[in-house]
Amino acid sequence: MKEKKTTTVDQQFTAEQQMNNEVLQLFTHITEIARAVVSNFETRKYRTSVLVNHLPNNNNNLVQEYLSYFFNVTLTRNRNSLLLIYIGFDSEAVSRFGSLIHNMFLREVMKLTGKDQTTVDVESCIRVDANTKDIRGFFYRRLAEGENDNVTFIIDEPVPASE
Repeated sequence: MKEKKTTTVDQQFTAEQQMNNEVLQLFTHITEIARAVVSNFETRKYRTSVLVNHLPNNNNNLVQEYLSYFFNVTLTRNRNSLLLIYIGFDSEAVSRFGSLIHNMFLREVMKLTGKDQTTVDVESCIRVDANTKDIRGFFYRRLAEGENDNVTFIIDEPVPASE
């Protein structure tokens, strides 16, 4: 007779906590990668990003959000309270600069989130939108609304491209 594998509530909770902790750390690393990929632009708006803390707004599943001219990285909670990261790209940024920046970003994200790089398998928690969107408009609206307790602007200094 096959032995049935059982999981206790404590084991399940611990596994979910580990996964959420890993995804939370990855969100921070992914936003750092997004900032690094565009850090060699001289134009300030391309090096500007917005970090939004959605936790005070309990009406939705959003946790945190990173916005820039190029990218939207969203940390959200599914109905089972597992954290997920959604990555989206701006349509105009792709048409203006091509896909190189986005490809560089995705390669770094995939390196960071692979099974062999994380303490728990989080590959299913990373979602990349295959279609580009108007992220830039939302980014500009957030900038126009200004900073507050839940919205922070980050303007990175330009980093010269290495030869």
